[in-house]
Amino acid sequence: MAPSDKNRIRRGFTLIEVLVAFVILALFLGAILPSLSASLTSTRTGNDTITATAYAQSLIAGVGVEGLITEGEFTATLEQTRFSSRLTVRPYDAPAAASTGARLYQVTARVGWRDGARERMVSLTTLRYATGQ
Repeated sequence: MAPSDKNRIRRGFTLIEVLVAFVILALFLGAILPSLSASLTSTRTGNDTITATAYAQSLIAGVGVEGLITEGEFTATLEQTRFSSRLTVRPYDAPAAASTGARLYQVTARVGWRDGARERMVSLTTLRYATGQ
């Protein structure tokens, strides 16, 4: 005795259901992947900016720590990274400082890196106070 169509148990998915599921998945991934890629790029750029800023701050903090402040321009490349730096130390003319015998120096730290085809840079500038120089 052959089973009737009414008693047949349905198992699995039909080809049409599978194709519709794949089309929905493809549309979803097509909409999500560009924003995910942009998010990852923004995160990497943000992390690089934080790293460059921290490096620039450490360069400025080191000026005059081990002795007298030296005027000039100093460059360096961080080993095994994409970052390079330029530290510039120049005298800063301020009438109030001259009357006290102190000297002010303008210290600028620039840290640059390559982000794909773009060159990026962080620049920090401050004044350092030096006495007896």
